Amino acid sequence: ANRNIGLAKVTNTLDNNAVSAGQVVKALFPTGLLIAFLIVTRIHQLPFKAMMNDATIWFSTTLGSLGLFEISKGLIFSLKNIFGSNVSSSYKLLYVPALIPFVITVLIAIPVFKISSSNVKQIFASSLQQSKNPFIALVGALVMVNLMLVGGEHSMVKIIGRTFAEISGSNWTIFSSFLGAIGSFFSGSNTVSNLTFGSVQLSTAETTGISVALVLALQSVGGAMGNMVCINNIVAVNSVLNTSKQEGAIIKKTIIPMIIYGIIAALGALFLVPLFYNL
Repeated sequence: ANRNIGLAKVTNTLDNNAVSAGQVVKALFPTGLLIAFLIVTRIHQLPFKAMMNDATIWFSTTLGSLGLFEISKGLIFSLKNIFGSNVSSSYKLLYVPALIPFVITVLIAIPVFKISSSNVKQIFASSLQQSKNPFIALVGALVMVNLMLVGGEHSMVKIIGRTFAEISGSNWTIFSSFLGAIGSFFSGSNTVSNLTFGSVQLSTAETTGISVALVLALQSVGGAMGNMVCINNIVAVNSVLNTSKQEGAIIKKTIIPMIIYGIIAALGALFLVPLFYNL
C-alpha cells in the first residue's frame, strides 16, 4: 500500500490507547467458542460426533410421488427415492456447521455482551436481509452445478475434462491443475472437484504414461486453486461484506493469482519434482 501496489492506502484513524487483557479476551470469546465447538464435535474419541451423525430412523413418512421423508435420531433430514428415482438428498442439521456452532455461539454471546433485545432483533433482521439476495444467487449457482454434473460419464464437466486431456496429450502435467480448478470453480469444493475429475485425471495419466501420483496431486492442487474464482465462494463473501454486484470485478482480480498459481504448479511438476522423486 505504501508503494501504491494492491490495496489503496488509507489514513490511520486508530488511537494508541492500550487495550486491557480482559477486553481482548472478551472480544475473542465468540471466535474461541466457535473453535471449541468445532473441535469438540469433530474428535472421533468424543461421543458428540457419533451422536450428531446417528442415522437411526426416528421418524419416517411417505410424501407420495415426491419421495420418502425421514428424520434420524441425529436430526438428519433425508428425502429418498425422489420422484420414484434412486436420487436421495439429506441434511445433517446438527453436524453441518450452521446451527452448531454459529447460531449456538450467537445465542450464548448475546447475554455475555449484554446486548439489548432491540439490538438483537436488528442484528437478526439485518442479517436475514443481507443474505436474501446471495441465497437466491447461490441456489441458481448450485442448480447450474448439478445440471453440469448430470449424465455420469457423458456429463458436461466430464466432456470438458476429456477434451482438455485429448488436446494436451503427454503435456498434460502443464494443464492438470487447471482441470482441477474448473471442477472447484463449478462446485465450490476441492472434494467435489476430485470426485468429478479424479477418474478423468487417472485415465489420462495411464493413457499418456505420466505418473498417476503426480497427476492426481496436481488435480488436488487445482481444486484448491479453483476456490479463488468459485462463484459460490465469492457470492458468500459478498453477503458477509454486504456488497452487491461485485462478482465480476472480484473474479477479474482473483483469476490472475490463480493462473500464476497454476503456472508455478506446472513448473514444479515439470522440473522440481523429478529432482527429488523418481516417478
